[in-house]
Amino acid sequence: MLNSHKKFIATSATVALATTAIAPFASAEEIRQHQFTDVGPRYDEAVSFLYHYEIVQGKSTTSFGVNSSLTRGDAAVILANTLGLDTENAKDAGFKDLFPRVAGAVNALAAEGIVKGFTSEKFAPNEPISRGAMAQILVLGFGLEDFAAPSPFTDAGGTFQKSIEALYGTGITNGVTKTSFGAVQNIKRGDFANLLYNTIQFIFDNSYFFYAESMELINSSSLSITFDEELAEDLTEEDIADLLLLEMEVAGSDEVVELLPTKITISEDRTSIIVEHADLAGKEGTIFVDDIQAAFDYAKPVATTGSVTLEGFDTPFTFDFDGATETTIKLPATDGVANLNALELEVVDQFTDRQEVTVILESTDVEAAKPGEGLTWGTLVYEDSKWKLVDHPNYDIIPAGNYVLQAPFTDKSNNTVTLTIDITVE
Repeated sequence: MLNSHKKFIATSATVALATTAIAPFASAEEIRQHQFTDVGPRYDEAVSFLYHYEIVQGKSTTSFGVNSSLTRGDAAVILANTLGLDTENAKDAGFKDLFPRVAGAVNALAAEGIVKGFTSEKFAPNEPISRGAMAQILVLGFGLEDFAAPSPFTDAGGTFQKSIEALYGTGITNGVTKTSFGAVQNIKRGDFANLLYNTIQFIFDNSYFFYAESMELINSSSLSITFDEELAEDLTEEDIADLLLLEMEVAGSDEVVELLPTKITISEDRTSIIVEHADLAGKEGTIFVDDIQAAFDYAKPVATTGSVTLEGFDTPFTFDFDGATETTIKLPATDGVANLNALELEVVDQFTDRQEVTVILESTDVEAAKPGEGLTWGTLVYEDSKWKLVDHPNYDIIPAGNYVLQAPFTDKSNNTVTLTIDITVE
């Protein structure tokens, strides 16, 4: 059972096959038809499949080059496409003879330990690749080493022996004859297509996949996943952690990254799991598992700017939280008092229209106002994307002094932040 490949090839073109179990194409209309006139019945199934999933291209629009030798550079490009490797950001492997079309693929494969050069600086991308070398990159690329079995091939020795035996053990190939693998022969493009296609089929025929039916977010550091069937009895928490492809995208970023489990708990009926992961507190975005996605919002509301309007003044007095939870504002007194006509502020988040927030008088140095400490000072209501103070006679005359107001803001995702406004009337 190949348990290790769901993650490894999940981002490649072949992942699309997981939903069809490498079934034949549903209809002729759905096939991305190739126009290669040199692809006969021996290669058509493999080439059609690989071309449809954009794993291979032809030497021209009408020729695949089935009888042409496959170059090392082209082999790298095809395998990197199949494995879905990041060819744009791969670390430079140090080969001086690479050209742009193959450089990313070779570097990505080298980073994974799948290919090597003839020397530290020479990869020889235009040289043909031998059948023995081809066996090695397929086995390393798909992790087939454990399937090695004694073969009848008299030429399966040296560096490529274990890789040839692995392909034989999987039944992916039977060699060029009953006793010869053709290890030193240059592999033809058509034969490589067949071997790669057979390898992909073997992976999916012998891999264990489980698929999420639903996902529920529990809190910022855990979630539950329910599967479409019971998990295999021999599948451990460690196996699931290795196989589970859980990803996330944080709001404001175009990058989807893996969300690694720190602990997995399997339900008694083995139909669901609870996944504990890195704490996402303070973040919002989307979590993905298989073809399911769930939006998360663990970010507290963020206050920005606000204003106070006083009787007798044409221009409002502004304040700015600047992303913090506290702000200060000084208001001018007229004859020892201020008449507050309006107070409003902006808090960035998702709220419910006409939602209300109670403002508490946390403290004051005004003796006449001290009986109100700890009690409701006023009410803010959310409308037109702003929080506005509900008018009340209490605001008509505010004696000079200091007033500390506090108000808790709770967004639609139940994230709460308490804001403090320190007002001085002087």
